[in-house]
Amino acid sequence: MPRPRDWRSLFGALLLPLALLTACGREEPPRLTDSGPRRAEIPRQDRRKAASGAVLAAIGRQSFEGPAAFRCVLHDERGLQVNFRTSDPDLPTVAVRIEDFQGAGPYRARLFVTGRSRTGALVTSTGEANVKVKQRDRPDAGEAAALLSGTFEGDYSGGAGKGSIEGRFGLCSYSVSRNGSPAPLAAASSRATGVAGAEETAGP
Repeated sequence: MPRPRDWRSLFGALLLPLALLTACGREEPPRLTDSGPRRAEIPRQDRRKAASGAVLAAIGRQSFEGPAAFRCVLHDERGLQVNFRTSDPDLPTVAVRIEDFQGAGPYRARLFVTGRSRTGALVTSTGEANVKVKQRDRPDAGEAAALLSGTFEGDYSGGAGKGSIEGRFGLCSYSVSRNGSPAPLAAASSRATGVAGAEETAGP
C-alpha cells in the first residue's frame, strides 16, 4: 500500500498537466513594475530617429521596439490615418485613426494593432490612443501645404492580445483645401527607417 507521501507525489503529478492545459490560451498578464503594469516606452536614444521616420514600441503578447515605415492616408474625407509597417511578422502593422482631423493639436484616436493569434493567424486588436500632432509650413510647395509630425500612446485588446504602445512619426505631407480644412496626402517615409514602404492598413 502506498505511503501518504507517495500519494501526494502521485496527486501532484496528475495535476501538473491539467494546470498547464488550463493556462493554455489564457492572456498573459502585463509585466509588473514597482509602480504598476509596465507600459511601452520608446528608449530615449531612439526618439531622434522619428524626426524623419517613425519609431514604435509595444508591450503585449507580441512585443516590438524599433523603426517602422509609415504612411499618412485620408480616411473618409475628414479623417487622418497613419499606417505603420514593422519588420516583425508577429506584429506587422499598426494604424492610428483620427476621425475628424483639423490640423495641429491633441486628439483622441482609434488604434488598430495587427498581430498573431495563438494559432498563428493574423488578427487585429483595437483600442484608443492619445495623439499629439505638430505641423509646420512647407515653403517649397506650390500650393498651401504643410508637414506634420506627431506622437501617440495607447492601449489595445482583442484577437491580437492586449497591451500598450507608443509611437513617434514625422515628415508626413498634407495640403490645405479651399475651405481651410487639411486634406492629408499619402507620404511614405520608408527611406529614413530602412523598412519597406507601408501599405494602407485595413480597419473597420
